[in-house]
Amino acid sequence: MILRELLASTPVFEIVGRRRIDIKGIALRPEDVKEGYLYIYSDSVDKSNISYEEAIDQAIANGAIAIVVGSDHKIPDSSVTFVRTYHYKRFLSAVSRNFYHNPSQNMNLVGITGSHGKTTVGWMIKSILDVAEIPGVMLGADYYQVGHGSWHAYPGGMNPLNMNEFLHKAVKERVRWGIIECNYTGIVEDQFSHVWFNSIIYTDLYTYFQNQKADHHYFEMRKTLIDHLKAAQSPVIINVDDFYAFHLQQRTGSVGYGIFNPADVTAQELELFEDSSQFLLITPKGQRKIKLNIPGVHNVYNALAAVAWSLAEGLDLDDVVKGIEAFKGMPGDEEKINLTDSIRVKDILDTDLEDIEKVFSKLKDDKKGGIVTILCMDDSKDIGKYKRLGKIIGQCKGHCIVVHDYFCTSNMAEAEAAVTRELENVIIHNKTDYYKAIQKAVTFLPQGGHILLVRG
Repeated sequence: MILRELLASTPVFEIVGRRRIDIKGIALRPEDVKEGYLYIYSDSVDKSNISYEEAIDQAIANGAIAIVVGSDHKIPDSSVTFVRTYHYKRFLSAVSRNFYHNPSQNMNLVGITGSHGKTTVGWMIKSILDVAEIPGVMLGADYYQVGHGSWHAYPGGMNPLNMNEFLHKAVKERVRWGIIECNYTGIVEDQFSHVWFNSIIYTDLYTYFQNQKADHHYFEMRKTLIDHLKAAQSPVIINVDDFYAFHLQQRTGSVGYGIFNPADVTAQELELFEDSSQFLLITPKGQRKIKLNIPGVHNVYNALAAVAWSLAEGLDLDDVVKGIEAFKGMPGDEEKINLTDSIRVKDILDTDLEDIEKVFSKLKDDKKGGIVTILCMDDSKDIGKYKRLGKIIGQCKGHCIVVHDYFCTSNMAEAEAAVTRELENVIIHNKTDYYKAIQKAVTFLPQGGHILLVRG
């Protein structure tokens, strides 16, 4: 590709030398340069402990005919063309796209982002595509797989150059579906600035910063992926039990999945075992019993995300179920819950107090395992109702995790105080959202038992 064409829409500060030269390849390290290559120098990429001058000399000796440096770097006297850029990361993203002929525009790409579950959701989707006999490419933070071949590690991790290279390779091999893990670091580093997606999946946006400003920045950076959707109606798959979900649900084309809140794709009759789980899958295209061959409630959420995406893309529900059940987990992923019995999740949301009392009365004498209540405090002003609800929950020794409804407009302090005063035999916990609450609940039940989902 001619250098002048390669530099189109890139943040170029200055070009010193010829522009009509043929670029045969791009390298980020001087030792990778070959005859006719463009070498892109960066202090953060080149970890060889050689100086800037030594790196440039080595690249020229290996055959570089053009070299990209930062706007603050001194250009040596040379017959080689030098390009100075004022934004290295965006330059690398743009030039990689140009060199490999914008491969993301020729594929159906899904970007998966969130704090947890990206890799698992991606491989679940890959399993579904395999069952449906649809070749796909999987790109992770440090590995890739094209079609049905074996997966390979990236030397040095994913960057815009090797990402576009493998997408281009997939297009040449007539692979038209792709899955990309979009981690926070990659977004901040502008790895996806020139990648276009057909859909995006948000698993969860939980952070560990414990800082409102940092949390907001974390969310806003992940949210920027929406700007890289190819169409206004492109699906955005959202975990509706996540605290930040309501910021995303208003977008046209959003598809929700979850266990607690109303969602397009949800799980009922959930039962967790030491090495697996099972649940009733509820979707707009029908219901199916699912046997998930990996443990943990977090993997139920991962499965729901993969299902929601697959149905939004028009895949057959039977193929989706087969793909989910065929998934056995990532190599080396041997997480166990260490249960002596199963955990049953019982949904009693929006049920009247008499029915709630019947459920607790029946379970309080159950000798198998314990009981954890996840109580959602809603917008109700009925303090008397909360006092009675507290007495009902207090029948059973155990734990109560209190979660405030995202859409509450009133101060819940009085209602929370009313219910918690009655929980004399119950250890009270507070969580930011349902997604974290149910994962915490599982840890309280090593002997198995029941998780009761109650809306106040």
